[in-house]
Amino acid sequence: MMALSGRSNVGKSSLLNALLKASVAAVSRQPGCTRTIWLYEEKDIVWVDMPGYGYARISHAQRKAWQQEIRAFLKLVRPFVWVLVDSRLPPQALDLAWVSFLEKAQLSYGILATKVDDLTQAQRHYQRKALLENFPHASWRGFVSARTGEGLPALREWIQTSFLKHDYL
Repeated sequence: MMALSGRSNVGKSSLLNALLKASVAAVSRQPGCTRTIWLYEEKDIVWVDMPGYGYARISHAQRKAWQQEIRAFLKLVRPFVWVLVDSRLPPQALDLAWVSFLEKAQLSYGILATKVDDLTQAQRHYQRKALLENFPHASWRGFVSARTGEGLPALREWIQTSFLKHDYL
């Protein structure tokens, strides 16, 4: 099982649709479109699409309830967690706090920097360095674009060679 997590509007559902090559997850320009935990099965993997953390047009109480539900789910099910970060921004405090929770909960995780098609080569270099410095314990780090498909072959390769054939299951 692989869970997609990240700030609201970072591209979790778009990436899931690109990986599954189907429009299964709802996508919106407004943050907070995904309001519950969704499971999608693909061959050997169950994908988990979760509500994002950060801004969404919901009450503080609802946001807190989502956070508690997601943390309880992750602790119970123990999937491999992909943390999606926006490649156009430096690592955000919310992303660092989320990774800290994952590490304390002893959950395996990887970092996927989304929307890479918007970056120049110089920005990619800076972001690669920032990902290494800020997320040193990630099992894998990579750039992806749901729009162009960039990075998806490398991600699929890692899933096949490292995830499905090793101790992450």
